[in-house]
Amino acid sequence: MRQIITLTVFLLASLHGYSQNGDNALFDVIEYMPAPGQHINIKTIGTPDAAGALAISPDSLVSLGSFGGYLILGFKENCLNHPDNPYGIDFTLFGNAFAGSSEPGVIWVMKDENGNGLPDDVWYEIAGSHYFHSGTVRDYEVTYLKTASRDVLWYDNKNGSGMIKANEFNLQDYYPSPEYFPDYPTDSVTFSGTLLGGSVDSTNVTEIITTPPVFGYADCRPLKQGISLKLPDNPYTSSVEGAGGDPVDISWAVDSDGNYVDLDYINFVKVVSGNMASAGWLGEISTDISFAEDVDPNAAVTGKENILVVYPHSDRIIAGGQMKVEACWFENGRKQNREISYSSDDTNILTVDNEGLISAGNSGSAQINISVFDELSASVINVVVPGTIEIKSDLSALFPGDTVLLSAEVFDNLGALLDIPVIFEAADTIAGKVFKSGNRYFFNAIRPGETIVRCFVENFSVEQYLTFNVRPSDINMKVYMSVKTEDENLLPFQWIETGYTDLNQVVRERNNDYSGIDKLTLFHALAAGLKKAGVNFDFLDDEHSGGSLYLYSVENDGLFTYGWGGKTDPEIFARAWIARLNDSHYLNSFDEIAISEGDTIDLYNVYNITNPWYYKRLLASEDSASVNEEIEVLLEQAECKFENGLIAESAFSPVANGEIIAGSSFYTGDDGTALFLTGSSLPLIVSSGNNAVLILKRVTTGVTTPSGSSNSFTVYPNPFNNVLTVKGNGAAGFTILLSGETGRILINERSFSSLYNLNAGDLASGSYILVIIGEEGMETFKLIKK
Repeated sequence: MRQIITLTVFLLASLHGYSQNGDNALFDVIEYMPAPGQHINIKTIGTPDAAGALAISPDSLVSLGSFGGYLILGFKENCLNHPDNPYGIDFTLFGNAFAGSSEPGVIWVMKDENGNGLPDDVWYEIAGSHYFHSGTVRDYEVTYLKTASRDVLWYDNKNGSGMIKANEFNLQDYYPSPEYFPDYPTDSVTFSGTLLGGSVDSTNVTEIITTPPVFGYADCRPLKQGISLKLPDNPYTSSVEGAGGDPVDISWAVDSDGNYVDLDYINFVKVVSGNMASAGWLGEISTDISFAEDVDPNAAVTGKENILVVYPHSDRIIAGGQMKVEACWFENGRKQNREISYSSDDTNILTVDNEGLISAGNSGSAQINISVFDELSASVINVVVPGTIEIKSDLSALFPGDTVLLSAEVFDNLGALLDIPVIFEAADTIAGKVFKSGNRYFFNAIRPGETIVRCFVENFSVEQYLTFNVRPSDINMKVYMSVKTEDENLLPFQWIETGYTDLNQVVRERNNDYSGIDKLTLFHALAAGLKKAGVNFDFLDDEHSGGSLYLYSVENDGLFTYGWGGKTDPEIFARAWIARLNDSHYLNSFDEIAISEGDTIDLYNVYNITNPWYYKRLLASEDSASVNEEIEVLLEQAECKFENGLIAESAFSPVANGEIIAGSSFYTGDDGTALFLTGSSLPLIVSSGNNAVLILKRVTTGVTTPSGSSNSFTVYPNPFNNVLTVKGNGAAGFTILLSGETGRILINERSFSSLYNLNAGDLASGSYILVIIGEEGMETFKLIKK
């Protein structure tokens, strides 16, 4: 927080100079401290210059970013809490709201009690209608973390966390940049304040609706054109009597204990972005401010000055359930303790008590009436029952040892999604079993076969059955694969296991179902290789490739490398990820190309496939070696061209004088080859530019005690039954990784002594690979479980 205070002083000084916009300016912009957001760093709306321009014109606009970002305005003259102001309103804030879209900001006011012209006295929160709602959170705190990408991570003091996801509309950095905010904390920043309960309706993704609080918050209601900004709206009615915007009565201010305070005037207004929510593809909810205007006294303008506020609530309740409807009565904008009456027009469907607690009976619709004096608010509520269950888990490819999360969505009898738990039960344990951890259910595949699982809602008749088909693990294949961008190698050439897996999860916004592929394809291998490389990636099957599957993006340490599956018009899309399978190059349709045991696959990226390019590769005489064994590598290249939808490849020619890094530097001869000794550091990565090959230490079968190293290991017995003993000959500690034939790591444990007993009794019979990592290197053992 000390960093933020220092920054605030800087911004106060820097903004104060250029917010002096002539004698006619009503206010100065004193401080602008945005939180990260999609409009930050956009010159016209998310910079100090944009904030400083607010005092010039109501047509200006500045974004406060996500929760906590704020703006302080200083009136040049006292803003009076005048009794003759229309409806008691003293000033109006204008934002960027429109029908169906609001981004509420919490308002604070301050009186310059010490007379020094600085906002250094007591801030009082304007207690708008949501101040009294149970969903409003006091003392909320959020820390934002800058990342290598445009996305911004956040975590709060309520055990929440998430990410402000960058969208395709605003392509700048979302964390305030040094270019516009030179003194902003560079890595993280923390904000605190009042969090308003979210009210985002995203059931229709094409029309996302945010419901504003009734009164007392910024950026909630639109400006009404053609009306003097001096004439305020009446906040106690649903119609717009004045200029629109968000009117504020200084008498709504409360102290830190929630008690109303009586201020005869104020000098400063602070607006704080009040939501920590997302509007889906529209981005995060962030308060925008365009102008402020004080109100002139006019006793002739009068109107209604009380209101019954019924807070947003669900219009559905499940049969047998309960729901609380909250309501408050306000007189002149201040909450008053008046008796609120609740009633139902059909008690067979709904009953409601004197506190607003609704109990649901039979399914159907009923109206709940809420009233104070002669003011009535009516809400129609549907009592629903679960109608259908939709299984969300992808069960297309399961193997012994796999564990998958079971998930389902329940829809009510009206077709709407229900927030209700489901239960999973296995009808048998032929292929696996269901278990529960916390509030979630999982299926553990034990052996090949089928198991039927029932999904249902407790106390209701709706249910769904699903069949788990656990496949044998011996249908996997080994392929020799590498992954590289134009600049770096992401996965050196090595043998990887590829098999049936959940391919639907790696296709973003997919248009096709890839769960039913009945053969191992290039798609399976590419997904396995990219996962092995430890990168984030997305495939697409959209219009850019005519609906064919292609690799769209690969992200490594925040750097993205894109491809468009063979699209060349316009040329900006001519970048592509290409999979070279044996001697053929493929741009798309990876799910249609079968692979075989021992295939060689090189996944690489080309910046512009409309121009010829050189495909270069590095080959090694051995993929595994012993200590001080001689290895020969070959560096060669071929010219490639993209014509008529296909990639043609010339004959390979050697690359002479190419640098080879294998512990030390070596250079290829005229024939493109180089020789070197492996030394004792195995495994070894041999590289040349963006090409690389992994040389493993030769696998040792049986009980082995390697010589020549003080950090070697003995593993026994082999074959083993339940307990496997690992002895470090001179090693005080080591890491143990045990994987099955699929390459999936089954055991990852750490020993802090030279002797370790590994309990492997739960493992199925078969072959396993044990990797032991010590301080001086790594050793691999092939083991048999009886």
